Amino acid sequence: PIPLATPSRASFLGMVPPDAPAGSFFHKVPEEGERNTGNATPQSFNDINDEVTELLRQRRKPPRASKPSTIGGVPTAKATGFGKNQATKPSSKSFIGIGPQDPVINDPTKPEFDDQGYTLYTDNTTGKKSRVFEALVDYPCDFTMKIVGANEGFFVEEIVAVVAEACESEPGRISYQTRAVGKWTSVTVQAPVKSSEMLYTLYEKIDLDPRVKFKF
Repeated sequence: PIPLATPSRASFLGMVPPDAPAGSFFHKVPEEGERNTGNATPQSFNDINDEVTELLRQRRKPPRASKPSTIGGVPTAKATGFGKNQATKPSSKSFIGIGPQDPVINDPTKPEFDDQGYTLYTDNTTGKKSRVFEALVDYPCDFTMKIVGANEGFFVEEIVAVVAEACESEPGRISYQTRAVGKWTSVTVQAPVKSSEMLYTLYEKIDLDPRVKFKF
């Protein structure tokens, strides 16, 4: 269980830079005008085939999350930072603190990132830094993930297939619920992730689908 003082997943909403990798913690929801809703130009078979080939190539690439987390080239686990409690001698004298306060640890408005672009979390007691999904999620687990995208083609079936592939499972074993509202469809899946790398990989794979509008 996560202590009450620990930031939740929602605490990290909106703190990801535009070029951050999928799952850095969240991607912001694009404005409505950012998506092209005009009449699509007819595509040739070769154009569509090239797009599918490129999508499959991207899906086969090693996930960015497979690279070890580093800060300035130093392994993140060995990096120093806020959080360690300084040993102090007890005193019976009362005092009034003067001067600047200690920096806030894990401030959602001032996130820290590793060299790979992933949001970092600092342990309040030990000062150890790690990626958010490494620190705040216990594995293995069924991770609830909601994906909202354009209601085009077989969006639900294909998203479930991507989840199954990323989680080294079968589509029939993935539990999910759907809801369609107009041109949008949301898919809430229970992703059986075994590690933080698998979870980050899942976010990366989902992010490759051009129909996906946002996910959390």
